[in-house]
Amino acid sequence: MTPLFIGAEIYRNSTYGGWHPLRIPRVSTAMDLSRALGWLPRGQYRVSPRAKPAALHIWHDPAYVAALVQAEADGTVSDAVRARHNLGTPSNPVFGEVFRRPATAAGGSMLAGAILGAGPGVVYHPAGGTHHGLPDRANGFCYLNDPVLAMLSLRQAGLRRIAYVDIDAHHCDGVAVAFRGDPDVLMISVHEEKRWPFTGGLEETEGGSALNLPVPRGLNDAEMAFIRDALIVPAVAAFAPEAIVLQCGADAVEEDPLSRLALSNNAHWAVVSALGALTDRYLVLGGGGYNPWTVGRLWAGVWATLNALEIPERLPPEAEAVQRGLSWAGAKMTRMPEPALFTTLRDAPRPGPVRDMLRARVAVLQARSAVLVG
Repeated sequence: MTPLFIGAEIYRNSTYGGWHPLRIPRVSTAMDLSRALGWLPRGQYRVSPRAKPAALHIWHDPAYVAALVQAEADGTVSDAVRARHNLGTPSNPVFGEVFRRPATAAGGSMLAGAILGAGPGVVYHPAGGTHHGLPDRANGFCYLNDPVLAMLSLRQAGLRRIAYVDIDAHHCDGVAVAFRGDPDVLMISVHEEKRWPFTGGLEETEGGSALNLPVPRGLNDAEMAFIRDALIVPAVAAFAPEAIVLQCGADAVEEDPLSRLALSNNAHWAVVSALGALTDRYLVLGGGGYNPWTVGRLWAGVWATLNALEIPERLPPEAEAVQRGLSWAGAKMTRMPEPALFTTLRDAPRPGPVRDMLRARVAVLQARSAVLVG
């Protein structure tokens, strides 16, 4: 199965605003690095379509979709729309492509669902992963919920049993709303405890559909490997899904400003590889990630992992130029990026002890999993 990469140029010049965490290039960097490394031939690339408003009504409220379209046309929203739909706020500002950009991400994920619904395959859509979006409200930088739309597209194609795994630093509250209590969906979320949106507690089962693992700050590679091997892989394998969707947010690495976790990008790539071995219908999405140098490296490495490509010890000049061409305007950095962020793709491993508290939480979920997927 030759993996497909879904992307678009709209992400290259679109920004949420000069002060917003999503002012940085992310998807375009992953695309540029992949091309500079010779990893993205034309035959493996698909241009993301833009979802039409009516297509979004499969989950999103028509009045909300209409408000989003109007916000882009007007460049502003009324106080009533702001209060009703959470648009025009500091987290969810109105910007030039406020409908077209999320609708393109949604269209890409819906296309991925249709492709995988038609037969076995592997699809990578780094612009996806906007897991906070709610049916009638923007939420947490997410205007639409493309993971939900992808899973509903799989359902429309006749697939029922879906495993959704989320390793973003933030809990997937919007996906939990969509599939709460659905016996044919297994949701596994590994996210930082005591961090926005402050949902996804260990005791929260989302009506029996979810295994939520809040992890402590400083989560290291050894701990993520333990979670992968002791919880994620066994639970997904036992569930025997027809398709797997992985949200591979890049904000759990040590250099990210919006989390306090300490992973290297090796941890993410290992999860990508492990889940890929469990299915012949595999969709990998992006998600969070707010350091321009680390996001592009991590997501380009995801593409390499899906294609079983060897990651070079040092980036070739063309790829290094991509990294050196990035900037982070307004960032409160105490030091310049480490040279390795310019010259390499793979982080040095970040091992450490597996804390007893984490082992205890995984044990709780192992017991719950035996009931949930049995």
